[in-house]
Amino acid sequence: MNVSPSIYFIVKAALVYGCAAFAFSMLGTVLPDALVLGNPLYHSTTTPEHIIGHIVWGLIPGLAFLSWRYIILAGLFPIILDADHLLQFLEIEMIPRMAHSLPFILIVIVVMMLLFGKKDLRLIAVSIAAVFCHMSFDTILNGSTEFPVLAPFTSQFFTFSGIDWIVFEVIAVAIIITASVIVKKNYSRYNFKQKFYSF
Repeated sequence: MNVSPSIYFIVKAALVYGCAAFAFSMLGTVLPDALVLGNPLYHSTTTPEHIIGHIVWGLIPGLAFLSWRYIILAGLFPIILDADHLLQFLEIEMIPRMAHSLPFILIVIVVMMLLFGKKDLRLIAVSIAAVFCHMSFDTILNGSTEFPVLAPFTSQFFTFSGIDWIVFEVIAVAIIITASVIVKKNYSRYNFKQKFYSF
């Protein structure tokens, strides 16, 4: 069965990102202050609004890529970041939102570079921006929320509220625009049209 290279790329990148988020979240099962969160079907705030909101919130800055494959990933990655909810089904002690942290960003950069190459700057950018997009939407959705931004080095949660969501989204937009500009400069006019406007 022939599969479009772009579809294969999107599926592979999404699976890798999800596996990275899940594996990183498993570190939270051995950290101090871990607790049983319960089945996410009963003890989670996951709603259609939550899911759709994260996707849209990622798509907005992702439009700057001008490439369908990266725009789609920009929408998928923020919601995939909640892969830690899968651990809740096991009803084991864990630290929630482990992948909503700066150390995770560093880890996922390395993972993406190893599996997809160092030259795919847009994939690296969307991997980073997705974390900030996710944190931005969580903040605006709940009004006030907490993230273990330094996990696993500390299980301390930091509170964000008010206009913090704007700061997170601006960071995401800046990362994506910067990557897009750099990539554009690295290609000739012909290659730019081929790579940015083709699926």
